[in-house]
Amino acid sequence: MNGSENSEFKRIQSQANIVEIIGSYVNLESHGKNFFGVCPFHDDHSPSMSVSKEKQIYKCFVCGATGNVFNFIENYLGIPFLEAVKIVADKVGINFTIKKNDQDSKNQKYYDIMNLATLYYQNNLRTKQGEEAREYLHKRGLSDEVIKDFGIGLSLSESDSLYKLLEKKNISKSDMQSLGLIAESERGVYDLFRNRIMFPLFSPTGKVNGYSARIYHGEDASKYINTRETVIFKKRENLYNYHLASQAARKEKFIVICEGQMDAIRVYSVGIKNVVATMGTALAKEQIDLLKKLGVKVIITMDSDNAGELATISIGESLMKEKIDVGIVRLSGKKDPDEYILAYGVEAFRDNLKNPISFPEFMDIVYRKNKNLNNPVELTNYINEMLSMLTNISDDLLTEVTINKLASEFHLDKELLKSRTVTQEKVEELHIDNKKEEIIPSKEKTNNKFNRALMTMLYYMMNSTDCMRLFMHYQLKLPKNRYRLVANNLIYYFELEREIDFADYLTFTESYPEVSEVVKEIIREIHVDEFNEADMEAVLNIVKGALDKEKIKELKEQMKKELDMNRKKRLFEEIINIKKGCVSDGRN
Repeated sequence: MNGSENSEFKRIQSQANIVEIIGSYVNLESHGKNFFGVCPFHDDHSPSMSVSKEKQIYKCFVCGATGNVFNFIENYLGIPFLEAVKIVADKVGINFTIKKNDQDSKNQKYYDIMNLATLYYQNNLRTKQGEEAREYLHKRGLSDEVIKDFGIGLSLSESDSLYKLLEKKNISKSDMQSLGLIAESERGVYDLFRNRIMFPLFSPTGKVNGYSARIYHGEDASKYINTRETVIFKKRENLYNYHLASQAARKEKFIVICEGQMDAIRVYSVGIKNVVATMGTALAKEQIDLLKKLGVKVIITMDSDNAGELATISIGESLMKEKIDVGIVRLSGKKDPDEYILAYGVEAFRDNLKNPISFPEFMDIVYRKNKNLNNPVELTNYINEMLSMLTNISDDLLTEVTINKLASEFHLDKELLKSRTVTQEKVEELHIDNKKEEIIPSKEKTNNKFNRALMTMLYYMMNSTDCMRLFMHYQLKLPKNRYRLVANNLIYYFELEREIDFADYLTFTESYPEVSEVVKEIIREIHVDEFNEADMEAVLNIVKGALDKEKIKELKEQMKKELDMNRKKRLFEEIINIKKGCVSDGRN
């Protein structure tokens, strides 16, 4: 985010009435200084979201959703941040244009070509030549409405029909090749997709960027041919049907993830719109980020075979590592959701979605398979597998329940099991080595008094220019963790703006995702309405005291190892000075 952009955001935000704008989406009622409404980001039945006109922020006291007016629009509508800014700008009568870089302009050309190809395929399906393909789709239970929703079309049997059409539109051969639509051999140019039902693949924002092409005659050929990686299609950045599912997922508070495109289409066609399909049997980081952005539970419904089980393990582990709430559904009697719904009906499938098992419960079933738990060696292997799995679980309660269950069933000491488990709590605090930018685990726990004091201190700094200046006077040397990242970011913001504006600072952090995540966590955790220097100083003294204590401990360890008596004496004097408050006072 450059200076001119930030200035423009600030101008828009200063003219936006957050109460009026959020009130146009959610009914708000005044209570004291703030307004309250039912939170749209979780299954809320009583008003738990507070909107502050004074601070220009919103905050839910149940699910923790928080931010400024831009963040609300971004999350409510499920759109990129800049698009949210534009919506707010339009509401307050400010002209705001989303600037497209050269790469965006170049890519738009490719999306336009893909749109032409898609319209061509869709038209083919509606002609006499598409009659057999239409019948095939109807027999598979896909209505004309669903066919339209998913943009399904047909490539013809002619070897170069698409190529000739695009050539007439003055589209270069090289652009067609770049998109994976055609190829060239000694015999000439030919279409890569021929005589197949065409399922368009969409980007997260709803633009066609590739195809999955399926046989329908029963030919002796690969069932599916998919678009290779191209200038606009990267498999790792896409989830099938995400563009249609994201809005429904936010409304329903969960999203279903299945293995095949036909599974997603079937589930969608029976009214469960919040469904996506993977582009393989594992999830890339970019795909996980798409799911994480929704902030909802992910219910995994992979195929019921061995490959589907392995995929469930892989995907479940990946999601749990990212602190995403995961549920598992394993269907019985049929291979996949498509076959299951056709055989047993949508209500039977819905019942499964209503009763998913947790990931630890699923892994418990997997680890017990083919094991004789009466055998001490096999029982030990099973226990170790379960404890190892728990290292990826960030839900403390779920971990506790699982450990209690293991301890009770096998008459084991609960504390022993806990000691063998490296919980997510131990790696929550991140240290960043400035030279190597390595992330290493801290020994500190996130819920201790010191970290609570750090969060409170930072919350004061975000809300008050006076408190920010007081922090600058103290010149505390914070430990290398994520809270120091926020402190440094606040200092940078303060040096640019020379004052603290809470809502504006939230916009500023959009350019620093790792900072923004911690800032929102702090806002969720800390509840303070009034900010004064006396309270800030009390918090700073708590932080300072903890830092001094840690420094003294470090110096004592150095003294134990030091052989030089002069050096040992200096270390002792430094400890005395810290205890007297001469070194760590921080004021000049």
